[in-house]
Amino acid sequence: MPLWPAAKLMDNVIGVDVHAVAPIPGIPVHPYFGPIYMWFSPKFPMANVLINSMPACAVGAMGYFAHVPQGVPVPPTPTNCSYWTRYLTNVAMNLVLMGLTTLANIAIAGIAAFIPKPKAAEDFIKDVTGIDTTSTATAWQTISASFSAFTNWQTWAKLLMPPIPYPGAQGSTAVGSPNVTVNGAPLAFVAPLVATSCSDIPVVPNAATLGFSNVMVGVSFAQLARGIAVSTAQAGIAHGASRVASRIPGLRGAG
Repeated sequence: MPLWPAAKLMDNVIGVDVHAVAPIPGIPVHPYFGPIYMWFSPKFPMANVLINSMPACAVGAMGYFAHVPQGVPVPPTPTNCSYWTRYLTNVAMNLVLMGLTTLANIAIAGIAAFIPKPKAAEDFIKDVTGIDTTSTATAWQTISASFSAFTNWQTWAKLLMPPIPYPGAQGSTAVGSPNVTVNGAPLAFVAPLVATSCSDIPVVPNAATLGFSNVMVGVSFAQLARGIAVSTAQAGIAHGASRVASRIPGLRGAG
C-alpha cells in the first residue's frame, strides 16, 4: 500500500483556480500557493494531535493567501459601503447554502435508501452525504449530527469572517485517510489532487498538498480514487445548492 506523508500546520496547498477576476481581463486561470494555518481540526484552535511537533491537519484545514491573477490589474472601485453590503449579503447567502446543502444530502440519502444497490454504492452514498441509512436510528443520529454543526462556534466564526479583498484566495485539504482521524475528521495527507482552492469549476479537488513529515499514512490508489470521487460528488451537491440559493430574492449577486 502506498504511504503518503501526513499533513500538518503550515504545509502548503498548490492549486489552479479557474474563474474570472473582474475588472481584470485575460485568461481566467490563476495559480494559487499558500500555507495551511486555520481550522486544522474540528477542535481548532486546540492542538492535541501533533506531527513533528506541529498540529496535525484534518480534511477542511485551510489557509488564506494571494493567488496570481492573469491580465492587467486596474485600481479597485468598490467603496467601503459596498464591501460591507457584500459581506452581509454573503453571510445570508452562506447560511442559506449550508441549510440547503444539508437538506440536499438528507434528500439524496433518503431516496437512495429505497433503491436496491450493492454495498459499495451504499457506502459511497453514505460517504458523500454523511447520512447513514442502515436503520431509522442511525439515519436520525447522523441527520442530528449534520445540524449540530450550527451549534459550534467554529461554524459561525467561518460564516462571519469578512470576504478576503482582491487578490486574496483560499486553499484547503479535501481528501483524507479512510482509517485515521483527528478529532473526528479524516487525517489529511500530502499527495496530488487531495486539496482544493477557490475555482468556479464545481469539481473538488483541483489542488495538491505539499509538505514533509516522517509520519506516513497508508492510502491505496483505490482509496485515493474513491476519496477524490466523494469530494467531487460533494462539490457537485454544494454547487447545485449554491445555484438554488442564488435564485432567492435578496441573495442574488452574492458570492
